[in-house]
Amino acid sequence: GKLLAKGGWDFELIDALKPEPQDLVIEKPRYSGFFNTALDSMLRVRGIRNLVFVGIATNVCVESTLRDGFFLEYFGVALKDACYQAGPIEAQEASLYNIKTFFGWVSDTQSFVDTFETPSSQTLAKTA
Repeated sequence: GKLLAKGGWDFELIDALKPEPQDLVIEKPRYSGFFNTALDSMLRVRGIRNLVFVGIATNVCVESTLRDGFFLEYFGVALKDACYQAGPIEAQEASLYNIKTFFGWVSDTQSFVDTFETPSSQTLAKTA
């Protein structure tokens, strides 16, 4: 059967990830979110150049979109603990190696969040 096919049991987002009314939703016909979509133009018109990648499958859709973004001069970060591979763990490891070596950066979710916390929010959290 088909995996992640529109209308299938595994296609719908969980409630916590459902798009908000102001969110843009782009359906993609292939593995890369850039292939035959308006993603590039929608990002450029908003001045967005840095992208954070999470999702499935790391070694298929995530890596394909990150690579295509790299070729279009976007800077991509894959959050390794927020991605999951299709196939064995070696597929995940190989994709993360490719990303960090050739196409972008790899981080974990907590390190990424910590990087962008403001000093004032860190101070408030420590005093609370």
